Amino acid sequence: MTIGKKIRQLRRDLGLSQQALSDKLGVTAQAVSKWENETSLPDISILPSMASIFGVQIDDLFEYSKDKEYEKISNMIELKRNITNQEFSNAESFLLGEIERNPEDYKAHSTLADLYCTQAIMLNRKAVHYGKAALALSPNSKFDLNTINNCWGGMRYDWNVANHHELIDYLKRLLRESPENKKAYFYLIDNLVDDGRIAEARKVLSQSKVNNPDNLNEAYEIWIEEKVSGFDSVRQRYEKLAQKYPKDWRILFNVANSFSHNESYEQAIVYWQMAFDAMEKPRYTDFLESIAQCHLRLGDKQSAVAALKQQKALLRDEWNMSFGRDQDILDERIKELTE
Repeated sequence: MTIGKKIRQLRRDLGLSQQALSDKLGVTAQAVSKWENETSLPDISILPSMASIFGVQIDDLFEYSKDKEYEKISNMIELKRNITNQEFSNAESFLLGEIERNPEDYKAHSTLADLYCTQAIMLNRKAVHYGKAALALSPNSKFDLNTINNCWGGMRYDWNVANHHELIDYLKRLLRESPENKKAYFYLIDNLVDDGRIAEARKVLSQSKVNNPDNLNEAYEIWIEEKVSGFDSVRQRYEKLAQKYPKDWRILFNVANSFSHNESYEQAIVYWQMAFDAMEKPRYTDFLESIAQCHLRLGDKQSAVAALKQQKALLRDEWNMSFGRDQDILDERIKELTE
């Protein structure tokens, strides 16, 4: 769609005549007609007013190739701290249009899922912000405490709400109907263990060992035993596992994870660092974030700040992200810890 066609569409969406739009912009109706018929282009000085009238960003007036549109959406998801309703609506409309044209378009489905997930996270953050403000105005409000807890990913006490039965049923069905989704075994075990369904988790692990040969099966076997017998009973098994696979960052991640969950923060830091060093570039920030949190649990703000600064450098050097949402959040955390 050219800019002329876009102007015509946006004008009609608002129910404006060419004369009405020209009056708002301070130009002649003939000028608007020429834009829409693509015999001339609007002056650049008019674009801000036009975008304001239509309720869109200036960029939205211009045509993008499909690749550029995907790039724009990807950047919006990765970098922006807030996605406006108009930005979300435009991206959603584009992706739904791609799916309508080709129901088997993987990229459109995956990007749309990512867009919805990102927007949900952002809306949850807004809910927490206003929930905290509401609680300050009306202390001890269970309703507002629930909002803050639920939208901040807090623990849910009610068993029927906290358990993962719908996801578990889906993952079981997925593995039964599409066994090529081998990674789903580990997601299924994660959720079964989290729900305390240990016997089922053991059964699924046995299936995973046969259908999904992977070093991680060894880590999951220890983890399931940890849930039954306690961390101290398997601590040495974790240490031996790390020695057995010193170059497998996934194994080291699992070991570090369990040490962190069990308040063995000093040793956890060692394994987080080992996992980080073992991973191929570009590396995830999870390791450094975990190291920072472990240092904070130990009361060492200075080392935590150093880990956060390392995260900033990692985003810049390995992910080419010198600015944006993640960098801004890290800057705020560093400032908070150093003031």
